[in-house]
Amino acid sequence: MLDDQETRRQAFPMVRLNEKAESDAVGALKRAAMKLFAERGVDGVTVREIASAAGQKNHGAVGYHFGSKAELIRALVVDGAQLIDARRQGELARFAADGGEPALEDVVGTLVYPSIGLAGPGEEEYYNRFVVLFAMAHRDQFMEALAGRWNTGFQACIKLLRGHMSHLPPRQQTERIVFIESYLGAVLAARETRLADDTRAHSIWSTTDVLDHLVHTICAIVKAP
Repeated sequence: MLDDQETRRQAFPMVRLNEKAESDAVGALKRAAMKLFAERGVDGVTVREIASAAGQKNHGAVGYHFGSKAELIRALVVDGAQLIDARRQGELARFAADGGEPALEDVVGTLVYPSIGLAGPGEEEYYNRFVVLFAMAHRDQFMEALAGRWNTGFQACIKLLRGHMSHLPPRQQTERIVFIESYLGAVLAARETRLADDTRAHSIWSTTDVLDHLVHTICAIVKAP
């Protein structure tokens, strides 16, 4: 069970997005693009707007550093997906070292917590909003960016979840997994959006307990008759 949830939540943010070595211009373009894409979707943002938001005088900066807007989007997807997958793989390796099958709450926690705390200290979180909007509008491009490599931890968790759905026929198991994937992304994106609003307090979203509650409600979806 997740009696060490707080420890796990604090451990994941030790590695964040944009910690690998890259030029100031590339980092600025990525941060500006992520913010704009999270707020307006990839189709509502031009490369000129990204360059301007990043403080680049050259409006061709995106093309110069990434080749195209599509390649910038792919880079952003992969940056976050690699980090989340590494965190999930680390948790799964820990379960394997402990021996036996992990509890349902542990499996669901491995889906939830690695997606939190991706940005640096004092930086706003955008990745969940960005990737949810992008995956909804451009599912094929999103999966192509993952290339079957950066969601292996997710797929391993889904396989474990199926083991807790033996009371359901295979088709309904698949439906539950679709529900869970949509629910998880929507809640994490909503959390980011609310926490980005500093004009008022957010008594629900600002607590860490809300993530534990998210875990328990996903478990309820798994176990429901």
